[in-house]
Amino acid sequence: MSGSKFIGISTANTTAGHKDLFEQALAQCPCLQALRKAFPDLVISNNDGEKNGLHDWLDNQDVMLALHISLRSLQTLRSNGTLPYTRINNKIYYRRRDIEKLLDENYSKKGGRQ
Repeated sequence: MSGSKFIGISTANTTAGHKDLFEQALAQCPCLQALRKAFPDLVISNNDGEKNGLHDWLDNQDVMLALHISLRSLQTLRSNGTLPYTRINNKIYYRRRDIEKLLDENYSKKGGRQ
């Protein structure tokens, strides 16, 4: 394989007990053994991409779930410049800190609806 590419499977969203079971299953799975042979750079980690900085990026689905908004609302935030983004091919990514900044800027200590 020319060059090193990050291929990862994260166990970050599993509980401690399930991580052990997950890792045991990975060790015994013929399909994953074939993947490891085909992709020697395959990384199984419990840090959700911290080694390569990908934990700072969220896709549309992540943002919609976190903010409880629709795809159309997210598109409006992009279109009006409220939320910066990066597009790679047809996939859109957002920096986690930009989402946090948006929430902080719109934080209100007042009660009731605005």
